[in-house]
Amino acid sequence: MKTLRQRLPLFLVSVLAAAALSSCTEGNLSRLHNARTGAIGIGPMGEFPSGHAMSRSKPESLEELRVHQAVQRGVERALDDSRAFNYVPFAQMKQVPSHLNPFNERAEVKKFAAANRLNAVVRVWVTPDRMRQSVSVGFLAHVRSGKVVASDLATAHGPVPPLKNPTARASLPVWEKTAYEATKKALAKVRG
Repeated sequence: MKTLRQRLPLFLVSVLAAAALSSCTEGNLSRLHNARTGAIGIGPMGEFPSGHAMSRSKPESLEELRVHQAVQRGVERALDDSRAFNYVPFAQMKQVPSHLNPFNERAEVKKFAAANRLNAVVRVWVTPDRMRQSVSVGFLAHVRSGKVVASDLATAHGPVPPLKNPTARASLPVWEKTAYEATKKALAKVRG
């Protein structure tokens, strides 16, 4: 079991995500109707729009890696199901930038959109919380020029009663479903 000191960075990342994305919750995705859209990143990486750096929270074990992969599948399934745009899977994206920050994000989005023939680009932060068995999702949606057109944040809670072993293989479909629900909630707030 992790100590408080080990869990604190994940908690701080979640708090920073909520603060950064709640401050810029706006817009809607209606202008992206049928736009070819891809993700420039999915997961706990890079920096928030406010410029606060995120810790590179990498899975510590194979079990945690499987949870992160299940969460990513849930996010991608929700993006694919969105009625706001035509989503191109992340695995098909090329020239994904290794680092984004407020100073280079607009230029990187423009290059990424051109390299992948996209009309819009989404950047998704996703944080699974194994203790609370919830998933928090935040996103920014950019048009091809790099301008942000929508952003939001949502959390979905896992099953009741809680999973006995949240990192077991049998729990992966629950993580995928929870990430799907969190992403759909965030998208719905901006008509996605």
